[in-house]
Amino acid sequence: MKALITSSFFWRFVGGFALGGVGVLTLHPAGAQTLPHTPAAITHLAD
Repeated sequence: MKALITSSFFWRFVGGFALGGVGVLTLHPAGAQTLPHTPAAITHLAD
């Protein structure tokens, strides 16, 4: 386990994963529609 934590591959993977997460949160449009707001879509979800 100690060898895994001290390996550069592990830290590059963790860094890339964190950078990707920040990029997804940053580039997600603020006005993105996450839930349907049309009456037909809401009625369909209620079924």
